[in-house]
Amino acid sequence: MATAHVAKKLLLMGLGASGKSSIRSVAFEGKSPEDVKDYKATINYTRSMKTIIQNPFQIFDCGGQESFISVFVGEQAELIFNNVAILVWVVDLSDFDQVSTSKFYFKHAATKLADYSPDAVIFCLFHKLDLIMSDTRSKIMETLQEFFTPPVDIRIHYRGTSIFEKSIYTVTAEIVRTLIMQSSQAQTVTEVLQKFIKSTEELSGIALYTDEGLPVFEEGDLADAILIPANLWLSNLDRIRDEFKTSTTYKTYLETDDLIFVCERLKSEIILTGIARKVAPLQYILIKMEEVANALKDLV
Repeated sequence: MATAHVAKKLLLMGLGASGKSSIRSVAFEGKSPEDVKDYKATINYTRSMKTIIQNPFQIFDCGGQESFISVFVGEQAELIFNNVAILVWVVDLSDFDQVSTSKFYFKHAATKLADYSPDAVIFCLFHKLDLIMSDTRSKIMETLQEFFTPPVDIRIHYRGTSIFEKSIYTVTAEIVRTLIMQSSQAQTVTEVLQKFIKSTEELSGIALYTDEGLPVFEEGDLADAILIPANLWLSNLDRIRDEFKTSTTYKTYLETDDLIFVCERLKSEIILTGIARKVAPLQYILIKMEEVANALKDLV
């Protein structure tokens, strides 16, 4: 049995070339999709540590060659599947010839996960969605969801993703929130954000991002704003980082035609972003942002 002091695992699994390492690099390391197009195959597995909102976890990027997966679900099953919080199984939509093989190993992985980490959650990602015609996506997703039903009783979510669309940021944020929301610390952060959204008219939305641009917490009216990270946010991320290095106030701004984004670094890995309509006076927005930042500094 794993001890309570061991960081939980997030497993990235699937066949070779399905896009696991690209997902890890774009979502968790802040790289652009163009930077990961020439990635080589992962040998055995790679492990990295990540801490978000004082919650440490291990990211296991598992090689997808059948020789590796056979070992992972066989003689190394206890090592790989023990103390897992999230299993992310990646299915390559661009290679339908391999879908049955992916399903075969998925069933074994789900069974081992239920054996060693029965409280874990599976996110089954139908990946490279950008290569599928938009008018056929729903039907393909529906068919694959039935095809990848796990053979054991375990929680599972199905999502379509692409590193070239906002879907990867939305889904990865959901995965991270699932991972950390079990802690009382994360629940308190959510309560603080909800309180401020209800008590102010200046801020229409508040979000906490990782330094890589991943939205971890979101509250308020964000329908028109929070999906911007895939383009506006990430395209400005390097500039924001540079400004934080030289700024004494640790704040910077982004503007669109209708919105103002006020960004403030809370910790080395967390950026607080307040979103407001331009009709709100900037000085009031800054006052509210400072109140939120002060309430969160000891929590994140």
